[in-house]
Amino acid sequence: MKAFKLKNMKFKLCYLLIVSFIFVSCDEALEEEPFTQIGTDFFYQNDTDALAAVTAVYAQLKSGVGYYRQQFLSNAFAASDQGASSWKHGNFRRGTIANTDQNLPNFWKEAYVGIKDANNVIARVAQTSNIDEELKWRVIGEARFLRGLNYFNLVRCFGEVPLRTTPVQPGEEGLPVSPIEDIYEVIINDFQFAADNCWGFNETRNGYINNIGRVTKASAHAMLAKTYLQIASSKRSAMAGVLGNERYNGISESPESYYRMAKEQCDLALNENGYQLVSNLEDWKNIFSASNGNNPELLFDVQGSSIVEQGTAVSNLFCPRNAGLSGGGWGGTNKMQGGFINNNIDKTDIRFQNSIIQNFQDATKTYVLNPNSTGYIRTITATGAANGNLNVVYTSKYIDTNATTEYTSQQNWHIIRLAEVYLMRAEALAEINQDPAMANADLSTLRNRVSMDNFDGTGLSMEEFRHAILHERFQELSLEGHRFFDLTRMGVYDEYCRSSYNNTVGARQPEDYTWPIPLIESSANGNID
Repeated sequence: MKAFKLKNMKFKLCYLLIVSFIFVSCDEALEEEPFTQIGTDFFYQNDTDALAAVTAVYAQLKSGVGYYRQQFLSNAFAASDQGASSWKHGNFRRGTIANTDQNLPNFWKEAYVGIKDANNVIARVAQTSNIDEELKWRVIGEARFLRGLNYFNLVRCFGEVPLRTTPVQPGEEGLPVSPIEDIYEVIINDFQFAADNCWGFNETRNGYINNIGRVTKASAHAMLAKTYLQIASSKRSAMAGVLGNERYNGISESPESYYRMAKEQCDLALNENGYQLVSNLEDWKNIFSASNGNNPELLFDVQGSSIVEQGTAVSNLFCPRNAGLSGGGWGGTNKMQGGFINNNIDKTDIRFQNSIIQNFQDATKTYVLNPNSTGYIRTITATGAANGNLNVVYTSKYIDTNATTEYTSQQNWHIIRLAEVYLMRAEALAEINQDPAMANADLSTLRNRVSMDNFDGTGLSMEEFRHAILHERFQELSLEGHRFFDLTRMGVYDEYCRSSYNNTVGARQPEDYTWPIPLIESSANGNID
């Protein structure tokens, strides 16, 4: 049973904070307002108020349909080289996203509501006197981690965005966009503050417990490492001439300096207590069990619950519809296509074979994975008659057979897990030393735990290694939301999408490395061009 209070309490204050801003009257909806400018007059008096307020910031990660609950995940999936999402995400798949795209506004809005809520917690909890001092700084650390996470997603998706770090004052205008170096400075400072002030896994101090599911020192160090790696590889590829990452040339420090800082933060994350890698294939598969959330390989998750209004849509997004593997209604949104499987991964990798659905049934048909692992052979269940092929493959990482509706899955969304820390350190070590063999130990650790042979980077060029690390990252982290960002930061977005989709659908231009700010924001905020 998951212990995090986010799953077990009714979130009364959460609803007051979020619902009051999202649900407006028809008259109010006619007045355009920048989503970066939503204010609140709440004031926190004690520890109960402070904890409830920061819990509301966590809840915002899965509020509505725009963020980790649904659209953001499908946006990032469809924009990568992996395969089809719903028809609504066709522009993401083709690289033709416009500022009017229906999938942009909700993600933008809900990220900024989360930032607004975090800013209020940061500002007001610091002024609260009737609260345990260590708990106060922990709560602020959690809020700063969540603000950093929101801005990290925004800057990776949109590039330059408005940067607000204090509560909105009445009458304030919308902000212009800020350079990415300013945004990253806030992100880095937020994650560092969280690493300094958040507590360890399930740690207790002064009678307060850091409930499972909340930010820990390890998760903050890991996200800081991920931020440094994003900057390092994006600037490295920009310096090599990748125009899609040209904005990263505005960051003054060298790529090597960021790779070094990424490696240091990985070391710190791996030295924290409470987390460990599994030691065999069966346990590796169980990492993704719906009933095994917050296990020792998971550093930070968006929490799912079977309680009404507290679940996620993760199972429906990634499992075939009406197969008994997720809730009812719709399903099967995100699936891998044959071109991607054939051209861009090793489909014999044991991690791939053990993270895809081998067979399933819907109301009338049976589906069995074909020998090439690129789709399913379909038959009529009642007669066994052949019924053509389904040329996509589904992941098995998000099955939840107990979900009763689309939004009652207890499946967590894994924002970052321990295996990625090993992958990041391997990449950083190879880049720092310009020697792929420096990645051998960390990559072999991940492979050996599922009985695979060692990784050996000896003799690889750095270009070959970068393709190899993309391969290892997919095999370990498939369909966990990293692929689009890996392809763009490494500067190979066009190359890989063409390989999966062909030269027409797969063509990517420099402007496709980020998405346009939604029209609803730019039309309401006169300071955005």
